[in-house]
Amino acid sequence: MSKQPTYKRLKQVVFALIIGLLFLPMIQHKFRFYEEVPLKGAYELSLKPELTKESWFSGEYQEAQDKYMREHTGFYPGWVRLYNQWNYTFFNIAHAKDVIRGKEDYLYEESYIKAYYGMDFLGENRIQDITRMWKAIQDTLAGKGIKLTVIFAPGKASFYPEYIPDQYKREIRGNTNYKEFKEQFIRQDVSYIDMHSWFESMKKKSKYPLFPKTGIHWSAYGQYLAVDSIRKYVSHSCKTSIPYFVLDKMVESKSPKRDDDDIGNGMNLLFGIPDLTLAYPEFHPNRKPQKGDPKVLVIGDSFYWGLFNSTVSASLFNDGEFWYYNEQIYPASYTKEVLVKDQDLDKKLKENKVVFLLITDANLSSFSFGFLQMAAKEYGIE
Repeated sequence: MSKQPTYKRLKQVVFALIIGLLFLPMIQHKFRFYEEVPLKGAYELSLKPELTKESWFSGEYQEAQDKYMREHTGFYPGWVRLYNQWNYTFFNIAHAKDVIRGKEDYLYEESYIKAYYGMDFLGENRIQDITRMWKAIQDTLAGKGIKLTVIFAPGKASFYPEYIPDQYKREIRGNTNYKEFKEQFIRQDVSYIDMHSWFESMKKKSKYPLFPKTGIHWSAYGQYLAVDSIRKYVSHSCKTSIPYFVLDKMVESKSPKRDDDDIGNGMNLLFGIPDLTLAYPEFHPNRKPQKGDPKVLVIGDSFYWGLFNSTVSASLFNDGEFWYYNEQIYPASYTKEVLVKDQDLDKKLKENKVVFLLITDANLSSFSFGFLQMAAKEYGIE
């Protein structure tokens, strides 16, 4: 018996499978028969464009429609992850904004490396002037019964300089904003909490990692330590006892949870990057906030998000607010955006006994995120 018919049938089956695979994304796009895992991070899918006469003849509609169809094609998230994994594994390329792959798969954002080497240094004179104005604002608020304090949060590159990739290393490390601000704060008697150097001092003796490999912020365990320190500072400054967190248990995990994998998630890889054995404290407040408890405002960058989401402001700081980058006010902005610029600044500040500026070294070149200028204008400080 001839094998020709069998061979021919096999070719037809293979051809049909190939054609079927080519049409599979289109079928998925139409019917969504398979539930896909959305891409993570700051990635947002484009919206279906509206066809107008102007957008058609300008070509804007065609470009927008092409992008829309590409991003909404069936299995698009999977193809993106495959592409990202391929480039990460074989070409050492991280397809995420400003993300740098360090040694042993420690991930960084470029701004933290620049801050560590002083590449974003503002200059001694500029920092001296900023500190002088900040001191004047600090004294003005002190006269109103408000304690203004800067919290230097640690930075990933400063904490793990040994894993910075060789192509980013510099033989000479210049002066840094963190170092100069700290020196000027000491000279001009500015109130601050130095968690930057505190975390570095605990690096070798900490029971659990204070920074994860695949996250840019301090670990959940590091945040827990930070909360305890900040709470004690508030209690001492206000000369009163405030609520504190009671530790129920410490849960170890070899897989990062919460925000400890924020960069890794944003890279959208097929396979997760193995991390350290991390610790996740489970806790509860010892009591509810009371009427006489001091209210605390935190103006800060993303390093405060983990603390805020752990109910630090709600449970320990008497429902104090979080001014994210001195722009949106939380928790109010969860329901409708509320902006700092639209507020009566003096009135808002008077609601608090303590005002913190929490800032990591990568953001010191944008010190206070405009709060300094707003407060200086409010109180006539030049």
